Amino acid sequence: MEYKTLNNGLKMPMIGLGVYNIPERETQRVVEEALSVGYRSIDTAAMYYNEKGVGDAVKSSAIPREQLFITTKICDSCYTREETLRTVDHSMRQLGLDYVDLMLIHWPVGNPTVMWHTLEELYEQGMFKAIGVSNFYPNTFHKIVDGANVMPVVNQCETHVLYQQRKMFDYLQPYDVALEAWSPLAEGRNSIFKNKTLVAVGEKYGKTSAQVALKFLVQNGIIIIPKTTHKERMIENIDLFDFTLSDDDLHDIRLLDTGRNVTGWPSDALKYNPNSL
Repeated sequence: MEYKTLNNGLKMPMIGLGVYNIPERETQRVVEEALSVGYRSIDTAAMYYNEKGVGDAVKSSAIPREQLFITTKICDSCYTREETLRTVDHSMRQLGLDYVDLMLIHWPVGNPTVMWHTLEELYEQGMFKAIGVSNFYPNTFHKIVDGANVMPVVNQCETHVLYQQRKMFDYLQPYDVALEAWSPLAEGRNSIFKNKTLVAVGEKYGKTSAQVALKFLVQNGIIIIPKTTHKERMIENIDLFDFTLSDDDLHDIRLLDTGRNVTGWPSDALKYNPNSL
């Protein structure tokens, strides 16, 4: 496994398992399988309604807690410190953990500034090892960093070879904030697994188109959290460290960028308006 050193010195695995849309009754089994094949980073959220399954898998694992990296996200439209504290408390009780490694604000709704200052307070108390944001584009990201006492460590956005987020990546660089990709395989849309460029590059290395798509992001310094419930896919998605894409490969894959997202969630490409959430 490779790691990204975040701006507070914390090391985060470059590949984690996302559990979006995995039913609560299946989550513990899926996370346990992921841990068994080498995953150490798990990404959940309050709005996924499966934090308990993640926490149960962590508690049942023989892997020392300090070797795991658990991310969750608060998504309520909180306007006050008290509302934010209640939302955080709900997630912590669902997880049943003493701390989480990374707590994110899921969407820029409510009063993100108040929410951020509350997370800073809890970070300083040791409840979180790091704090960050998700789905914050330039028109909302600045509201966090302009008054921040603690800089976000990541911004988690839809990112994949069809929507490469190069502008966002560059935008985050002066802040030393890492870009983290959700839906790094574009939810399998737009025939991404049959893409001729990805297939051809994969044939050179004995890899699948999915592995090439994921490797492109990791090789460009972007953290990824592909989601799957199948053990064989978990193994495939994490098997990225025995090959390196050439400059020509990188050039050809960059040409796949459409500059538009594919999931339909609000984004910069859709003239993002947080008031529409």
